[in-house]
Amino acid sequence: MKKYGLLQCILFIGCYMLLNAAYFNIPFNLFSQVLYYHGVVSICADLINLMAPLEQVVATQNHLISAKADLEIVRGCDGAGVLFLIVSAIVVFPAKFGRKLIGLGLGISLIYSINLLRICVLYFVIAYHPDWLQLLHIYVAPTLMVIVGCLYFAWWAFVSTSQLHEPA
Repeated sequence: MKKYGLLQCILFIGCYMLLNAAYFNIPFNLFSQVLYYHGVVSICADLINLMAPLEQVVATQNHLISAKADLEIVRGCDGAGVLFLIVSAIVVFPAKFGRKLIGLGLGISLIYSINLLRICVLYFVIAYHPDWLQLLHIYVAPTLMVIVGCLYFAWWAFVSTSQLHEPA
């Protein structure tokens, strides 16, 4: 491995570890009462109620609650790991600063949106097919999020480097 490739690898791991450490140092109450409630749970409740008004889902701290289900959003089941992978990869990738900002904005938006969709789907799974929860929550959804994240990064990296190497 070249020196530059090794340095990029070390920086990627370091960036991921810093993001992960910061994430796990956020107090639980801040997560459940502020970040999860305003950034995830209330939005998912609105989306579910928009798609299926009879569900009458209520957002309470880090829970989506209805007569049919109680879905709790907890640390580690919020898409943060995939988000940290994309952010770390973009930060250490050799691209112009402006390209990195665009890549970060699009990547964060993509993972955030997919995670909201994932949580809405998990609500319906718990409400109507609870026997599917383990398979979807533990295996299928995280794998799909990582695949989408990798595909996004590959696309972004290709676009970012192809414009650097085009003839003037």
